[in-house]
Amino acid sequence: MKDGIIIQARTGSTRLHNKILLPFYGGQRIIDILIGNIKQACAGKTIVLATTDRPQDDILAEVAREAGICCYRGDEDNVLDRFIRAAATFNLDRFIRVCSDNPFLRPDSFRAFFEEHDAHPADYIAYGFADGRPTIKSHLGLFAELTTADALRRAAAATQEKLYIEHVTIYLYTHPEAFSVRLLPLPDELEGRLDLRFTLDTMEDFTLLQELYAAFCEQTDHSIHALLRLVEAHPEYRVKMLENIAKNEK
Repeated sequence: MKDGIIIQARTGSTRLHNKILLPFYGGQRIIDILIGNIKQACAGKTIVLATTDRPQDDILAEVAREAGICCYRGDEDNVLDRFIRAAATFNLDRFIRVCSDNPFLRPDSFRAFFEEHDAHPADYIAYGFADGRPTIKSHLGLFAELTTADALRRAAAATQEKLYIEHVTIYLYTHPEAFSVRLLPLPDELEGRLDLRFTLDTMEDFTLLQELYAAFCEQTDHSIHALLRLVEAHPEYRVKMLENIAKNEK
């Protein structure tokens, strides 16, 4: 079974164009930080940047080339098909799906997904809240999700509805009668924390997370615990997060 990591990325975000290519911290862009952290945590794994075939995303193909990772280019709107074809191109049987707008993503958690899949094979594995909500349906932006090429092919055969082809894994975890879904319990300090937003969609998010990321890198041991303590030490961060959550409901 061949493992990989597939990073979903494009420049044409409607809410903040080029957000992953804007200078973010120490001369690095969000996409640079993300790829660097994944490469460090996932030595030996195939890493694929899955972007669109539109000319405006030529720059992302160049980012992948410069970073020494693979690149697949496919349909902008049918992201499900893009992932299926990316997996097929690089012979990936199972992979971690990564959203490129999460600078605080924890690639050190990927191993837990692969180990869980080894022990208990499933179509979909992610961290989830006690109410059964996978973290992808929250604003946490700290964790990714594991799925398989077979599961995505079955989803594509079952539906071509816009919602399901634009959001790669949603058909899997909303149809547990057809797909095996395993949600791992979150660390206790994150359970129920629907008031936290470390994902990035707008300029308000970008400004806040840029400031928070600098403090996180320069003042902490880079743990999740330290990140939460940093937010608690600055009540204004949480106020802004709640405002941005209200404006960008999942």
